[in-house]
Amino acid sequence: MFPLKENTPQYLFLIGFDDMIGNKFWYETHMHTSEVSRCAVNTAAEQVRAYKDRGYAGIIITDHFVNGYSTCPRNAPWDVRMKHIISGYTAAKTEGDILGLDVFLGWEFTVKGSDFLTYGLDLDFLVAHPRLDKLSVEKYSALVRENGGYIAQAHPYRDAYYIENKWPVDPKLLDGVEIFNASDSASSNKRALNFATEHDLSVQAGSDSHSVQNHFSSGIKLKQKAKNIHDIIEALKAKEVTLVLP
Repeated sequence: MFPLKENTPQYLFLIGFDDMIGNKFWYETHMHTSEVSRCAVNTAAEQVRAYKDRGYAGIIITDHFVNGYSTCPRNAPWDVRMKHIISGYTAAKTEGDILGLDVFLGWEFTVKGSDFLTYGLDLDFLVAHPRLDKLSVEKYSALVRENGGYIAQAHPYRDAYYIENKWPVDPKLLDGVEIFNASDSASSNKRALNFATEHDLSVQAGSDSHSVQNHFSSGIKLKQKAKNIHDIIEALKAKEVTLVLP
């Protein structure tokens, strides 16, 4: 666990993993399915069952977009590719409806190795914007927000060979920052927290789960049950979420 600065926002708390069990309002903000994310191990249904068993109220599926590490066929028509991109979400939603776990759609958009969690948009938006994957961060951010979406930079200080710029983008392009990623280093997470605090951005935490063997030790806690993804977005923007950092 990394130490917090004295000026850490008051809406940020540390909660042990045991406090999560049975809590009705826990949500995963960053996770992957093997249907769409080439790096994921488990299927959408397997992930749903694991999160349900651990007491989560809901999950946001954030599979890699076509400009990331995706299983999406490169030469298929755009609408077919977009249906594939949300196929992990679709399968998770089917299983979630059966088990009583809310499942929301998101994706992880990639530009030169940097990743951006995107919420609040749907298949119609994706189909209506061919070559979306070719946009710069600036143009992508503008388009997402113009259409009522939310964009947060995931693990902005991750040190990996495939990331061209190992620091956050212009904060004006972001609604929020993932200040804790369970797969990232403590130093990277701390730098992300400091960046978000400095620029007064919304903060979030996520497990970045690729497998049911993940610790499922992160996410956000809401004061009340989310009816839809926009409830989660509004809570994030209003800084009315509790983050769990193990």
